Amino acid sequence: MNEWTRRALLGAAIPAAVAALGLSTYLAYRSDLPDRVASHYGIAGRPDGSMTFEQFLIAVGVLMVLGWGACAFIALTRRRFQPMVAPTLSFVGAFLVALGSGILATTAIGQRGLDTWQDASLSPWALIPWLAGSLIVGSAAARIASSLPHQADTGGDTAPPAMDLAPGERAFWTATLSARWPLLLGAAVLVVGVILAQLTEPWLAPVLLLPAIAVITFSRTRVTADRSGLTVRYGFLGWPRTSVPLRRIATARAIDVRPTEWGGWGYRGNLTLMNRAAVVLRAGPGIRLDLHDGKVFVVTIDNPDTPARLLNAYAPGLEAPRQ
Repeated sequence: MNEWTRRALLGAAIPAAVAALGLSTYLAYRSDLPDRVASHYGIAGRPDGSMTFEQFLIAVGVLMVLGWGACAFIALTRRRFQPMVAPTLSFVGAFLVALGSGILATTAIGQRGLDTWQDASLSPWALIPWLAGSLIVGSAAARIASSLPHQADTGGDTAPPAMDLAPGERAFWTATLSARWPLLLGAAVLVVGVILAQLTEPWLAPVLLLPAIAVITFSRTRVTADRSGLTVRYGFLGWPRTSVPLRRIATARAIDVRPTEWGGWGYRGNLTLMNRAAVVLRAGPGIRLDLHDGKVFVVTIDNPDTPARLLNAYAPGLEAPRQ
């Protein structure tokens, strides 16, 4: 697939096909819908808000146009972005288009034949294929965008020399890095959830509890390097974890991590979809792994030169000089 075809798929074909699916379904059932359609539902799946046909179409249309615009911007711009910018923006854009299309289709199918919008209901099970489809469409767009030309990435400094290990000698390195901002952010999300639960809907507290826990988990990482590869464990329980097997590593090196170059703070990117991923707790030293398939993994950690030299000693097929 050449570059022109990839840009056409990203900027036109995929958003148009997804938008047409939802819009055609909605228009096909237009005559069977009530004068006002349910546009908002409570936790029990009962409607508590409505819009006219025109208002609903405009509201969802704005969402889809914004998403399509993001995809078109990446597809039409010849500027070479930093490697993670185009996939991230394309994922968000395509996800919004698919989300809006799903809203149109779900509304049309769920409310056809009703006398009034108060008779509508929304099953949580109906959201699963809709959200899953949106994630798949966004992932496909990110995958296409990751293959477009981007700014040259030399990987920074040359790889350090491999650690001098005696035949049969085994070495192990581990270090822990903690950051305060995820703790503060997670606590803030939890407090907001409790306040909103008291003032509005009680179900908001448990809903916001999950993202709060996820953010707090990233307040601490433990990085391990040995002859099996590199492993990153998150949180105080060491779970979840990310592992890069030694057989995948071509070169390891210490770099200066700038969060803006890797998409921000937290776990950024995806090796499968974007060919790059980074665990960024703060700006500063980090270890970069260049993999045999051209993908890149980065994690911030103190004293990254030592694990880089250790991995260079163990990883097969390295050209890094030994001491």
